[in-house]
Amino acid sequence: MDDLDLSPNDVPTPEPDEPPRSRAERRDQQVQRILEAAKVCFVRSGFQGASMQQICAEAGMSPGALYRYFPSKEAIIGAICEADRAEDAKVFAAILSNPSVVDGVVEGAMAHIRMMHETNAAPLFAEIMAESMRNEAVASTCMKNMDDVHQLFREYLGCAVARGDIDPLVDVGSLLHTMMSMVHGLALNDLPARGVPYDKIELLIRSTVEALLRPTKVTPLINA
Repeated sequence: MDDLDLSPNDVPTPEPDEPPRSRAERRDQQVQRILEAAKVCFVRSGFQGASMQQICAEAGMSPGALYRYFPSKEAIIGAICEADRAEDAKVFAAILSNPSVVDGVVEGAMAHIRMMHETNAAPLFAEIMAESMRNEAVASTCMKNMDDVHQLFREYLGCAVARGDIDPLVDVGSLLHTMMSMVHGLALNDLPARGVPYDKIELLIRSTVEALLRPTKVTPLINA
């Protein structure tokens, strides 16, 4: 029986060499267990093809235990996106403090591409994006995350324009949508898996970003 089906007093005592875990730690561990199982199922069978029963089987968990945490597949996707947003926040903190807007944008793009490649996340997020086009609940979750990212970078680029650091040909909103679509597309295509080295990707991204932002002081391109 899964330990989440037991009362708190019935949870097995940890082994002598294992430090006792708090209720919050046990909860976090089980949530992560569900999310990892769901990712496997979504990639393997697609969002529509994967059932809650399949996720239970993959996690080795009873339906009653799983439903205590997630009432639906949409709720699971919401948690996956929220975890992704939390990781992005750590990266953005460093990016947004970069005095060079070109370096900041390039750094953010490369961090996203590296993350998608190194965690093999492209198939999962491609499935989530596809589902968002036909599922209003998933679309709402994706839009919320994208809106948060857009707002951060809108302010970042807007301040750079106000300082006179960049002189883009178009308004910041149009510029941002274009750059975000470009980077997201590169990440979903997982270019490193296709044999394109990171340094070549960065060179091309930097060239594109400089052409779009038109910085008043151009950073020299790295050697190919």
